[in-house]
Amino acid sequence: GHVLGAAMFQVRAGHQSIVYTGDYNMTPDRHLGSAWIDKCRPDLLITESTYATTIRDSKRCRERDFLKKIHECMEREGKVLIPVFALGRAQELCILLESFWERMNLKYPIYFSTGLTEKANHYYKLFIS
Repeated sequence: GHVLGAAMFQVRAGHQSIVYTGDYNMTPDRHLGSAWIDKCRPDLLITESTYATTIRDSKRCRERDFLKKIHECMEREGKVLIPVFALGRAQELCILLESFWERMNLKYPIYFSTGLTEKANHYYKLFIS
């Protein structure tokens, strides 16, 4: 869970094993389920760990505050620019904003930069239908 098509690898050689993974998420998102791996005890784990020791508010609280700030800005006829470098995060934000817009019956346009996000959203929508 984190990016469509992401993978974890476990390699075994004799009695030794290595698990290699990039960024992953053990909590389900809107666009993907959570990551999982069979129970194992590798001799070596290689992983991305940007937020490994970060304690944050619940995802629901962060999303509520985020949407509230965006809505307040839009009601004041402002514009919101959200730079997102991570593909999975861009997908998650697109889904979050689209569902909020529908729920609140908002008519403000949402634009996102083309590229990997647009391609990933296309494939995501193919598979959820």
